[in-house]
Amino acid sequence: MTVADIARHLGVSTATVSMTLRNKGRISEHTRQRVLRAIDELGYVYNQTAANLRNKSSNQVGLLLHDITNPFYAEMTAGLSREMEHHDLMLFLANSEESATRQQQFTDSLQRNNAAGMVICATQTTPRSFFESLQRRRMPTILIVRPVPDVAIDFVGTDNFLGCQLATEHLLKLGHRHIAFVGGNPASISRSQRLGGYMSKLLEHGISPRPEWIIGCGASRVEGTRAITALLEQHPEVTAAVCYQDVVALGAILALRKLGRVIGQDFALVGFDDLPETALVDPPLTTVSVASREIGRKAGELLLERMAGNDEPAKSIILPPTLVVRQSCGSP
Repeated sequence: MTVADIARHLGVSTATVSMTLRNKGRISEHTRQRVLRAIDELGYVYNQTAANLRNKSSNQVGLLLHDITNPFYAEMTAGLSREMEHHDLMLFLANSEESATRQQQFTDSLQRNNAAGMVICATQTTPRSFFESLQRRRMPTILIVRPVPDVAIDFVGTDNFLGCQLATEHLLKLGHRHIAFVGGNPASISRSQRLGGYMSKLLEHGISPRPEWIIGCGASRVEGTRAITALLEQHPEVTAAVCYQDVVALGAILALRKLGRVIGQDFALVGFDDLPETALVDPPLTTVSVASREIGRKAGELLLERMAGNDEPAKSIILPPTLVVRQSCGSP
């Protein structure tokens, strides 16, 4: 079934059918409804692949993440997806699992299919040549969450340094002096920034950071449980922790209960991301909000600008974090 078949069936021009399909042109509502009914009755399906070949582009946008199991990225994806839907763009999600090879394969696939653009949270092992290739290909691309130094590609993220300054300062104001930092991959730039915020506030209050109180771990509850358990078995004097991510803090809550620590009384906990679940756990988790959905939405806005031909120098949009105070740190 083709556009010509629909036009012949209705006794209208192929241009009328085509404009109805693309929702463009000046067509009466009566004619538009006739065309739509015929399309439904005759079983016509729009051939997007053929349209891509004609237009040398498509309505497809790729989103490449390194860990789709992390709830933070679910929230961010929702913000981006909504923005794409508003402009009739189809979002395709891929998971690199921190593999630079898989990342390259997905990017090549998008290029072969004339994708309109891409949003990417790059793997930690991404070679510099990958970003140079993206710039040569000139496919509109936005980097998110993980900053990449000295790369002239648009970026949307948050102020990791300030976020952990806010978290650490809150614990210090509550009187804590034995404060740990838990979570993150030591090779991560984002972790280095958050760790820098944590250490700067300790030093500002005359407290020397203790390397043995700084524990790295994966982004999961299981890893958070293991990290806090190991930390407190070796250093029971620790009374508070800044967690690299909320998902790590949620795992820490389980560990603290098993160890007999009363969260909000004899141990204080702060997360990072402000996932919806953090307001529902017992006690509700104090956390740093980075507006994950807004990061996705802003990335979508910026991508649309580039797709429309905006050739200004690369932008870096940094959304300011805020501290959301709940009961996991107790009262002043």
